[in-house]
Amino acid sequence: PPRPGQNRGHKVRRPRAARACDLCRAKKNKCDELYPSCTYCRSKSIMAQQLGKTTDILNCYRYVRHLEALVDQLTAANRSRVRDGSESQSCDSITCIPPLASPGHYDDYLGTTQGVATLRTGTRQGGGQEVSGVNRHTRNVEFYGRSSSVALLSRVQRSSGEHAVQTEEGADADADSDGTTIVSSLHNPVFTPQGESRINQRQEDPASVTHSHYPQCRGFLEGFFSSIHYIHPVIDKAHFFRRCELLWSGTDAAIQQSSFAALYYSILSLGALVGVRDDEPVDGIPNLQWSRKFFDEARSRCNRLGMVTDLDMVQCYLFMAKVCQNELNPHWSYMYIGLAVRTALAMGINREPGPGTKKDPAELRAEARTWWQFREISFAMGRPDTLGADPYHNRRFPLLDPTYCAIIKPMVDFARITRKVCLGIYLQDSTTARTVALANQIERELDEWVDGLPGRIRPRTKPASEPETLRSSKEPRWVKRQKLVLLIRYHNLRILLFGSLLLTSTSAERAAIPQSVEAVQKCLESAKQTIQVIYDVYQHHAFFHTWFYNTTYTVFAASIILVYVTQEASEGETAPLLKLVGMAVEILETMDECVVAAKAAQMLR
Repeated sequence: PPRPGQNRGHKVRRPRAARACDLCRAKKNKCDELYPSCTYCRSKSIMAQQLGKTTDILNCYRYVRHLEALVDQLTAANRSRVRDGSESQSCDSITCIPPLASPGHYDDYLGTTQGVATLRTGTRQGGGQEVSGVNRHTRNVEFYGRSSSVALLSRVQRSSGEHAVQTEEGADADADSDGTTIVSSLHNPVFTPQGESRINQRQEDPASVTHSHYPQCRGFLEGFFSSIHYIHPVIDKAHFFRRCELLWSGTDAAIQQSSFAALYYSILSLGALVGVRDDEPVDGIPNLQWSRKFFDEARSRCNRLGMVTDLDMVQCYLFMAKVCQNELNPHWSYMYIGLAVRTALAMGINREPGPGTKKDPAELRAEARTWWQFREISFAMGRPDTLGADPYHNRRFPLLDPTYCAIIKPMVDFARITRKVCLGIYLQDSTTARTVALANQIERELDEWVDGLPGRIRPRTKPASEPETLRSSKEPRWVKRQKLVLLIRYHNLRILLFGSLLLTSTSAERAAIPQSVEAVQKCLESAKQTIQVIYDVYQHHAFFHTWFYNTTYTVFAASIILVYVTQEASEGETAPLLKLVGMAVEILETMDECVVAAKAAQMLR
């Protein structure tokens, strides 16, 4: 029937289907509509682009080429799985591809996060799976990449057949995803940053009113400057304490509500967390309780200040991220380091100031120290891409004053090697032979990095012919701290570098590829060294007991050993390796204040 208001005397002409190519329609040529190019376009050496429903649809030629490449990729992955006896898994990956007859649907599929994740992970083996799930305690969605300790611990659980892990609520893990189970199991219920309403209610309590910004907690600041400060030398200690005196005295009204006050509380929180425990707690309150109180105070001040872009706020976000990292809450740590990086980029401290700048030289040095620390910290917390490409950043490295700032540039170089490992080993679906070759190449770069370290902080990465002398005991505190951290990070990156072979290939496949067996042994050796070094330091140095981030290194090393034991360890190897796992469990149980460490120890058992 005719539509309302339509002229009944004229026949409605249907619109002509738009099948001609763009060029013929523009030139008013008669198009023969041949695919993929009409006769006219072929004569002009032009590839015709067919019109679709929207301008965003890929042209048919690109679409077909893309599908051909995808089919080749999946076929190669399928053959690899057949060799490993797991061809049944590859069928699930192939069925995830959308129908071939719909270029538009394919384009939409690629545009979604789920589609991209499915296509990327579909060609990898189960050992390198990412972990994503809803934390039952917070209802937050959390994600951990293939190279994370959470993903590796999940692999250990699957290998040991623990398919039905009971959560704290008593729910069966089989009723939910593996990601949700392990994310919820490793949750730290004691450290959960409060909502703003809860913070405000606490502050209204007369017993919790800030009195002179807690000068009695000065020892927590010393705990920070005698430990973490040597690893991340961002703050000028003398200048910081001068500003603290103004804060404690109350003579400067402006500083009371400034971003420096938020920075002050973030450092207090970190110092209380990682500092050595005194026999008598301050005001009878344990360090962890102080730390969480100060963290909430720093967070509340940041929220009240809003979008402030100054160096104090950048450093505040940085140290709040470090608090979350040492509280073993990587989800919050990832978010806070993102805030720090974005604020720094908004200020432009990644760029070298012009010759006419009027900033104080001390402030310029602080900006340089802060920016380049992001290179290493962001990679450690999983945010490499937030920084952008290297050519965007022309800020010069800070001067080596004080001397412990010499660690900054080596750690930037270390971050770049870490990026090569992540991009080349974990984000590429390569053959085992190519992975071995690339891993050996990166290892040579890593060894060159060690050789290029300043002599005072260069650790011994290989067995020495002679034991260290007592001269090392007279080294400054910052030298000992930096040398220890560099040694642990060296072995951790080496595990990451060669561990992919253990996780994504079988022993039979490795036996047929030159140097792959040696590569697995390098990974195993670094895992053993990591546990042994941390265990020895725990025996003799109390300061290390409260560096709870060691949980990550310990779990990573112990998990690799367990994977090796389940795959190819001989009878003679098994007992010594399981003894090392027992030492790792003992390390985790020593950190009795850390809830997550206790849970990780239980999983490793």
